[in-house]
Amino acid sequence: MLFHFKPDKNFQYTIRIPWRIGDTVQRWDETCAWAMETFGLPGDKFITHPTEDYMDFMFKDKEDAIHFSLVWE
Repeated sequence: MLFHFKPDKNFQYTIRIPWRIGDTVQRWDETCAWAMETFGLPGDKFITHPTEDYMDFMFKDKEDAIHFSLVWE
């Protein structure tokens, strides 16, 4: 079954984190855990969309997107 990602108009601010050579599962666990500890579970303040090449973190509020990008970009 093929799933297609539908953008949500409520989450207008996207921070894209590319997969990089040398990335570890631990790094991605830390990124996702930090996002949930800081913003709560996905669906309220942010949502995510992983692909083969990157993971998008999409936020409702510009300030939350800026906060996330300052820590993880």
